[in-house]
Amino acid sequence: MRISYRIATVGGIPVVIAALIAVSAWILLERAGRSREAAVLAGTVYREMIAATAARNDFIHSPPEGRLPHEVTFRRATHGARAALDALGGLADQGIQADAVETARRASDRHAARLEELVDAIAFSDARARGMAEQEARLLALAEQARQRQHAANAALVASLAEADRQMRDSRNLVDGLHRLREAILSARLAAKDEVLGAEPPDSPAESLPNAAARSDALAFWLDRVERAAEGLAASLPADTAHGTALDELTRLRAERLDRTTLTELAPRYDALAERVLKAADTGYSAVQDEVTELLHHTVSAHAMEQETQTLAMTALTLSGRTLRALERRDPRGLHDVATDSGRLRDRVAGLPISPLIQDEMLAAITAWRDGLERTTDGLARQNGAIAAMDMDAAAVMNTARRLNDLFQDSAVRSAGLLRSTLLIGATIGLLFAAGAALLVAGGITRPLRRLQGATRRLARDPRDGRVTDLERRDELGDMARAVHHFAAEINRREDELRRAKEQADSTLAELRRTQAHLVQAEKLAALGQVVAGVAHEINTPLGITLTTSTLIREKVPKMKRLLDSGQLRRRELERFLTDMGDVSELMVNNAVRAAELVQRFKELAMDPVGETRRRFDLRLCLMQAVEAMGAFWDAAEHRVVVDCPPGLMMDGYPQAIAQIVSHLLLNAVNHGFADGKGADGEGTDGQRGEGQSGTVTVAARKASAEVVELSVADDGRGIPVDLRARIFDPFFTTRRGHGHAGLGLHIVHNAVSQLGGTITLEDEGEEAGGARFVIRLPPAMRERDGA
Repeated sequence: MRISYRIATVGGIPVVIAALIAVSAWILLERAGRSREAAVLAGTVYREMIAATAARNDFIHSPPEGRLPHEVTFRRATHGARAALDALGGLADQGIQADAVETARRASDRHAARLEELVDAIAFSDARARGMAEQEARLLALAEQARQRQHAANAALVASLAEADRQMRDSRNLVDGLHRLREAILSARLAAKDEVLGAEPPDSPAESLPNAAARSDALAFWLDRVERAAEGLAASLPADTAHGTALDELTRLRAERLDRTTLTELAPRYDALAERVLKAADTGYSAVQDEVTELLHHTVSAHAMEQETQTLAMTALTLSGRTLRALERRDPRGLHDVATDSGRLRDRVAGLPISPLIQDEMLAAITAWRDGLERTTDGLARQNGAIAAMDMDAAAVMNTARRLNDLFQDSAVRSAGLLRSTLLIGATIGLLFAAGAALLVAGGITRPLRRLQGATRRLARDPRDGRVTDLERRDELGDMARAVHHFAAEINRREDELRRAKEQADSTLAELRRTQAHLVQAEKLAALGQVVAGVAHEINTPLGITLTTSTLIREKVPKMKRLLDSGQLRRRELERFLTDMGDVSELMVNNAVRAAELVQRFKELAMDPVGETRRRFDLRLCLMQAVEAMGAFWDAAEHRVVVDCPPGLMMDGYPQAIAQIVSHLLLNAVNHGFADGKGADGEGTDGQRGEGQSGTVTVAARKASAEVVELSVADDGRGIPVDLRARIFDPFFTTRRGHGHAGLGLHIVHNAVSQLGGTITLEDEGEEAGGARFVIRLPPAMRERDGA
C-alpha cells in the first residue's frame, strides 16, 4: 500500500470527526448567537424604556416652548422599544420566552396610548396656564393702576398740606410782628411819660443833666423800634382783601412821622390797628389749623390705601409663585390651597375703597384666574394618574425585558457549555483514532526512512559509495531510494566536470591577470607619454625663443666688440645695438618666466602644498581670503566677485587646497569667460563678451546634506560650447593657446578635488542663462591625501 493512501487513511479519520464536530458546533453557535442577539435586544428594550421615561419627565418639567425636543425624544424611544420587542418576538422560542415578549408588547402598547393622553392633557394645561398668566398680568396691571391713582391723590394732599403749613407760618410771623409793634409803642409811651416827669425841677441841678439825656435817648430808641416793627409788619402783611385795608392804614401811619410830638396822637391809632389785625389773624390761623387736621386725616387714609394696593400686588405675585411651584411639584393639594387663598384675595379687593371700574375688573380677573386654577388642578390630577399608569406599564416592560435578558443569557450559556463538551469529547475521540492510526503507519514509514537516511549520510561522506537499499520497493520510499541513487551518480559525474572546468578557469584567470597587468602598464605609459609630450610642446616654445635670442646676442656682441676695438663704432650703431639688446633681453626674460610658470603649473598637478597639515577651518573665511588675494587680477577689468557662504560653515581638511581650487576657477572664469574668442580650459562661446568687458563671478557654498558640502563657482560670461564640455578636464586642452594658455587649469582643479575625496562637474545653465557653473561636492571631513 502506498504511503499516500496510508497518510490519507490516518488523516481522514480526524477530518471526518472534525467535520462532525464542526457541524455540531455550528448549530450550537447559531443557537448561542440567536440567544445573545435576543439578549442584546432585551437590553435595548430596557434602555429605550429608561430613555423614554427620562425624556417624558424632561417633557413634563420643561417650559412649554422647550417641550418639543423632549416629546420627539420620548416618542422615538417608545417606538424604538416597540420595534425591539417586535424583533425579539422573531427570536424567542415558544413557551416562556414568547409569553414574556407578548406581555411586554401589551404593556408597551398601553404605555404608548397613555403617552398620547398625557401629551393632550399637558397641552390643555399649558393653555389654561397661559390664560392664568394673562389674568395674573391683568390683575397686576389693575393693581398698579389703582396704586398710581392713589399715589396721585396722595401727592395732591401733600401739596395742600404744604400750602396750609405755609399759611400757618405766615400767620405766626404776622402775629409776632403785631406783638413786637405793640410792645415797641407801649415802651415808647412809657419812655415819653418818663421824660415828662423828668422835666420837673430837681433838687440838684448837677444831677438833672445826666438823667434828662438818658430819658431822651430811651425815647428815641423806642421810637426807632416802633418804626422798624412797623416796617417789618408792612412786609409780612399780605396784599389781599382781608388785610389790604390794614396795610393801607399802616402805610399812612408810617407816612406821618412818629416823634415826641406825634406820639400821643399816633400811638392809639397804632394800637387800634394792631388789635384789629391781630383779631383777623387769630381767626385765619384757627381756620388753617382745622384744614391741616382734615388734610392729615385724608393723607393717612390715602397712604394706607396705597399700601393696601401694593400689598394686593405682592399677594398676587406670591400666589403666582406658589402656583408655579405646585405645578412643578405636580401637587394638586398645593393648587387647592392657592385657590382658597385667592378667594381671600378677592374678598380684600371687594372691600377696597377704590375706583368701581378698576375694582370690577380686578374682581373679574381674580375670578377668571381662580377658574383656570381649578381646571388646571383637575387636569394635573388626571396627568398624575396617567403618569402613574405609564410608570406601571414602563416598569412592566422593563421587568419583562430584564427577565427575557436573563432567559436568553442562560440559553446562550447552556449552548456554550454544550459546545465546549462537544468539542472536548470529539477532540478526544479524534485524537485517540488519529494516534492509533499514526502509530501503525509510522512504523511502516520510519524504518525504511532510517535506512535511506544512513545511505544518504554515507553518500555525503563519499559520493562514490553507491550502496543504497530498498531500491526494489514500489512505494514512495522506493522512489526516494532510486532518486537518491540517481542523484549520487549524477553528483559524481558533475563533480568530474566541475573539476575539469575549474582547472581550465584557473588557467584562463592567470592569463587574464597577465593581460591586465600589461594593459595597465601600457595605459600608464600612454598617459605619461601624453603628459611628457604636452610638457615638451609647452616648454619647447619659450626655450626655442630663448635659444634664438641668445644666439643673436652671441653673434652681435663679438661684432660690436671688434668695432669698438677698431674705433669704428658709431653712435647710431651703438644705439641700435642697445635697442636690439633691450628687446632681446626682454624677450629672453619673458620666455624664461613663461618656462618657469609652466614648470610650476606642472608641479601643481601633484596638488600637495608643502607643509600644509590637515585642520578644521571656516569655509567662508577661506573663500574670502582666496578672493581678496586675487583682487588685483580682476579689479582693473572691473569684474565683480560675490561670495555667498553662510557664516560658521566648518570643514576638516586643507584650506590651502580649497583656496587654490577656487583661485584656478576664478582665473579660468576671468581669462576665458569674459575674453574675446572661444574659451580655453573649457570655456568660450563667440560673440557674447568682448575683451575688457566686466562681469560677475559668484562663489557660493552651502551644506547640501549632513555628508556633503557643495561649493560652486559661476560666471555670467559666454559659457562653454556643448561639443567642448567632454574635454575640459583633459590636460593641455585649450582653445586659447595663441594667447599664452597651456590648458592645465581645470585639469589641476580636477586632480585636486579628486585627491580631497570630492567630485567636480560642469552643470548646464541653459543657453538663455549663459555663463558656466562648476559645482564641487566635498565631504565635511576630507580624507587623508597620499603622502600627507
